[in-house]
Amino acid sequence: MKKKKKVMIIAVVIIAILGISGVNIAIKNKKPNIMMVQTTSILKEDIESRIQSTGTIVSMDKRDVISNVEEKIKEIYVEKGDKVEKDQVLIKLDETDILYRIKDSKLRRDIEIENLNQLNKEGSKEFEIQLSNAQIRYEDAKSTYDRNEKLYEEGIITLVEFEKSKDDMDQLYNDYLLAEDKLKNANNDKEITIQKQKIELARIEVEKLEKELQNYTIKSPITGTVVDTNISESGIVKSYESLISIQDLEHLEIVLNINEYDASKLEVGDLVVITGDSFEGKVYDGEIKYVGSIAKQLEQAQGKENVVEVKVDIKNSDEFLKPGFSAKVDILTDKKTDALAVPYEAIFNKKGGEKVIFTVDDDGIVREHTIKTGIGSDFSIEIIGDVEKGSSVILNPTEEIKDGDQVSVGKVM
Repeated sequence: MKKKKKVMIIAVVIIAILGISGVNIAIKNKKPNIMMVQTTSILKEDIESRIQSTGTIVSMDKRDVISNVEEKIKEIYVEKGDKVEKDQVLIKLDETDILYRIKDSKLRRDIEIENLNQLNKEGSKEFEIQLSNAQIRYEDAKSTYDRNEKLYEEGIITLVEFEKSKDDMDQLYNDYLLAEDKLKNANNDKEITIQKQKIELARIEVEKLEKELQNYTIKSPITGTVVDTNISESGIVKSYESLISIQDLEHLEIVLNINEYDASKLEVGDLVVITGDSFEGKVYDGEIKYVGSIAKQLEQAQGKENVVEVKVDIKNSDEFLKPGFSAKVDILTDKKTDALAVPYEAIFNKKGGEKVIFTVDDDGIVREHTIKTGIGSDFSIEIIGDVEKGSSVILNPTEEIKDGDQVSVGKVM
């Protein structure tokens, strides 16, 4: 019995030893777990960086024609769709009332002028008589002085008598000069001054009405096309009411809202290719004429977004495009030839902002490369670093991939 028990113990020990040896052999023979990756080739290609957006076509110059007066329409010379030139007559209003008022004002002005002429005649007549009398008295005194001068020299009259005749002559001469000044200043009379003021007021009223008369001929402020009319059936226009809408359909622009990142790449003068679903296959050229200096926040389908207003000048030489059309724009912002490029999915962003790619050699060994990125197209981006054309680069790398790892490659064309 003891012998049998001893044999069983020996057998258990042998089995245990064999089991441990088998585990060690299995561990030694186990192959490492190799990661499967997808790769593509680093290519040299021409890259064009473009921005695409959609916007609405609007006229660069649009005006609403209004009337400054309320009056009955006499004649309309245009209708919707007509082309017009700047200063072309569009509407003529009834001038009967304004012409009557102008005629009446001119008549009142002429009456006031005649009243002034009458006052001048009446006022100056009295001073003319005074001047004439003063002149006669002075001439008489001068004759007396001349005669007394001879008599004094002959000793017939005394010095006192001679000097008195001179004093009389001098006084009468001063009286003559005073009468002459009164005649010259006769028009400064208060009544005449008031009359002149009346004439000035009448003249201002005539000028005002003649200027108002210009409002009765309504002209086009720009060269363009009549796109809408708003004429009352009563035929009476109201002051400051829009009557006709005119737009310049030859010079159009597209208003865009570009996200702030893309807008920072745009400059005035950048060329634009313009298409649209309603363009019947036509393609138009354009040019950026305005890039906003501030961003605004808009509610987009994907949420709120900061955008910058951009305006594109488009020449509508065939006048096919119309305000309100939706347009697609394609803006070339940069271009590079023979650039090393990879798909965006090959770029791995490390913590801290460092960008790397992982290449795989012929033995399946991973190599990490720090790179910088240049311009990008819709599908690929330029890379700058210690890499070569034709190298296999891993797509969608993860944090698990390390330099020196061995991987199994599935090639993506």
